[in-house]
Amino acid sequence: MNKNILNDLLNTPGHINEDELNAYLSNHASADVRHKVENAMLDNDLFSDAVEGYQEMGLSAVPALENFSEFKKKLPAPAEGAKIIQLTPVQKLMRVAAIAAVFLLGVLIFNGLRSSTPNSLYTDFYTHYENDISLTRRGDADGLNKDFKAALGFYAVGEFAEAVTGFEKALLAEPANDAAHFFTGMAFLEMNRFEDAIAHLTVVKNNNNNYARKAYWYVILAELKTGDKEMAKSLLDEFVKTPGFKLEEAKELLKQLQ
Repeated sequence: MNKNILNDLLNTPGHINEDELNAYLSNHASADVRHKVENAMLDNDLFSDAVEGYQEMGLSAVPALENFSEFKKKLPAPAEGAKIIQLTPVQKLMRVAAIAAVFLLGVLIFNGLRSSTPNSLYTDFYTHYENDISLTRRGDADGLNKDFKAALGFYAVGEFAEAVTGFEKALLAEPANDAAHFFTGMAFLEMNRFEDAIAHLTVVKNNNNNYARKAYWYVILAELKTGDKEMAKSLLDEFVKTPGFKLEEAKELLKQLQ
C-alpha cells in the first residue's frame, strides 16, 4: 500500500499509519497504539467502518493497493476525449458503500425468495425420523417379522435401499403392518423417492395407529417437495387443528405458505 494512503483516504484524526493499523488488526498492537486506533474510530465513522470491515473479513493486515500511476499504465488507451479519473477518497468510499448496499440487497432478496420455495421449506422443516422400535430381546424384537426386524436394522444405520427391500418383504407377509408402511415411506423419503413415500405414508395417515400423525406430517413435507404447495397447505390446515406431533413446526410452515 502507498505510504499514508489510509490517512489520505480516510483523513483519520491522530494520523494512524499503516503499521499501527496492521498491528491493531493482527492483535499485536501495544496498549498505546490500540488506544490511538480506537480513539480514531470513535472520532471518525468512516475510519471505524473501514476497520470493522477489515475485521469482519478476517484480515490481519490492510490489503495492498497498487499505485494509481502504475495501474493506469496497464489500462487500454481511452477513447478519444475520454479521461481516466482517480477517484477522491470520498468518492471511493461512496462507491464501495454503494456496491456493498447492492450486494446486501441482493442477499436479502435471495434469502426472501429462498425461504418461500418448496425445496428450501422442505429442507428447513424435514428431520430424519429415528427408528423407535426396540431391536433387543427385552424390547419388541421377539415379536417382529424377521424381514421387518432386519429392515429396521438397515434403516437405523442409514442403509435405506436395503431397508426398503426388507420392509417390502415384510409387507408381503403382513400387508396391514402400519409400522412397516411408515418406515418404508420414511426410507423412500431419504432416497428422494417422494411419490413412493407418499403412497406408503398415506396408508398410515388414514388409519388410527401410533404412526398416523407422524405419517401425516411427512406426507405434507413430501407433497411440498414435489411442488404441490396447495396440497401441502390444504393438509396443513387440517393438521394444525389437532395437538400432537410437530404442531408448532406445522403452524410455522403454514405461516410461510400463506
